[in-house]
Amino acid sequence: MAKKIYRADQVGSLLRPPKLLDARDAFKAGTIDRAALRREEDAAVTEILAHQKSIGMPIFTDGEMRRDAWQTVFSQAVEGFVDQYPAIETDRPDGTKVKVQMHTKAARGKLRAVGRLAGTDAAFLKAHAPGPFKITMPSPAYVARGAFRPSVTDAAIYPDREALLRDTTAIVRDEMIALGKDGASYIQLDEGFTYHLTAAASRDAAAAEKDLAVDIAAENQCHDAVRSDAVTVAMHVCRGSRLSWAHGSGSYDWLAERLFDALHVDCFVLEYDTDIVGGFEPLRFLPKGKIVVLGLVSSKERRLETRDELKRRIDEAAKFCPLEQLALTSQCGFQGAAQRDGAHLDYDSQWRKLELIAETAREVWG
Repeated sequence: MAKKIYRADQVGSLLRPPKLLDARDAFKAGTIDRAALRREEDAAVTEILAHQKSIGMPIFTDGEMRRDAWQTVFSQAVEGFVDQYPAIETDRPDGTKVKVQMHTKAARGKLRAVGRLAGTDAAFLKAHAPGPFKITMPSPAYVARGAFRPSVTDAAIYPDREALLRDTTAIVRDEMIALGKDGASYIQLDEGFTYHLTAAASRDAAAAEKDLAVDIAAENQCHDAVRSDAVTVAMHVCRGSRLSWAHGSGSYDWLAERLFDALHVDCFVLEYDTDIVGGFEPLRFLPKGKIVVLGLVSSKERRLETRDELKRRIDEAAKFCPLEQLALTSQCGFQGAAQRDGAHLDYDSQWRKLELIAETAREVWG
């Protein structure tokens, strides 16, 4: 059986309906129980699955409706973290200050999975998705990088980040194996390599190469555990979506030259909606047999792109790698955190953009 290629893709998160946000607030306040929250989550997922089917999406996602944020699927199922999410005050691009809850917890003690990371997600999708379904999770490298805090993390358990990375890798690997058994058709790890886009320029070259090699080896353990024609595996490099903040500015060149060959994935989901990432030249490093999913449609801007605009940019990308090694998606998810200030678009704009992705992909690839 040949590996399935999804020419129209979805990065992961979708807008949470207000009723679900209300239910999450009520659950945290203790006024409804877990079962009541689960009913609202199920209703939200059922609705978005029907909408995805109506616009012709070839791969289905639950929109991360059950998560506080895209990455919390890990800390919600693993013990050893501090209890509370940290909050920071930071500057918006317009110069105003805002207090933001972050969703990467520090590791305090030994990390141990006490439940499935995405078992509930997969079980519901297996029962209700109209077609093949996708599960997203944070990369073990991303989790370890954010969780290792020398002032908090017990040095007797995790003397350095690499020690912590070994445990996050084992947890993600085991979950991916379980997801394969659950029937997941597509598993995507997020944010494992965004750090390296800027770190390479600010660090000693040898140190940057070593650090990248460590993260590649860790993530490869996860991908290698499920590689088969039945499962598509992917990684996503995020360049910023929350409150329109941008990070990881600069070209993909340095990273692509090293990552495209060495990382054992089928797809690289890369954001290409703004000029902060440079041009498509890094696609020249893409080896045969792998796909770059072009994130050309913005999940931050309300303006609806046109099919002609997207087709022109796909043609530009195809100058550097074969058209059959490309696919199309949005630059990021539409609401990475379950909070009322985390969305840039309304529901109609979100679905118009997803429909545009599906329509354009059908026109380009058939």
